[in-house]
Amino acid sequence: MPWIKPVKQQHMKEIRGEDEPSSLFDRLIANDPGLYEAFLPLQQAVKNTDLPDDLREAVITFVSMKNGCRYCTKSHASLLEGHTGVEGVEEWLDDYEASSMSEQWKAVLHYAERLTAKPVEVDQDSVNRLKKAGFSVREIAVINHTVAYTSYTNQLSMGLGL
Repeated sequence: MPWIKPVKQQHMKEIRGEDEPSSLFDRLIANDPGLYEAFLPLQQAVKNTDLPDDLREAVITFVSMKNGCRYCTKSHASLLEGHTGVEGVEEWLDDYEASSMSEQWKAVLHYAERLTAKPVEVDQDSVNRLKKAGFSVREIAVINHTVAYTSYTNQLSMGLGL
């Protein structure tokens, strides 16, 4: 297709300001420089919230599992294992309600499961469970963005054949 212009690795480095090689995900989505440049601030904003790294990785891994994105599940499960020391994090997350994880994490994963599987089922009770678990309105917004962002990147990954 003549309207698609491949992005050169050098241009990606200029956009990202990095000397490291870009990931396969970045190389695939960067085929349209405008979309890639618009995507990067959102990616950085989600990464740079004050949501603890272990919880963020749990949310990303869990949502990726629910969406069936093996590429994202595999890479983030590895990161989550490093943060938590839990082996077999996919099984741990899959059975989160019966696990020994904190009630805070269970509330987050319950919310993430509803928002991922059937967003219409997310209601005030879902938000109230997060509040009762100790999350502020701002923290709930961060959790919401993390879940939604992950679903978006899962769709990008799967849609590009990863």
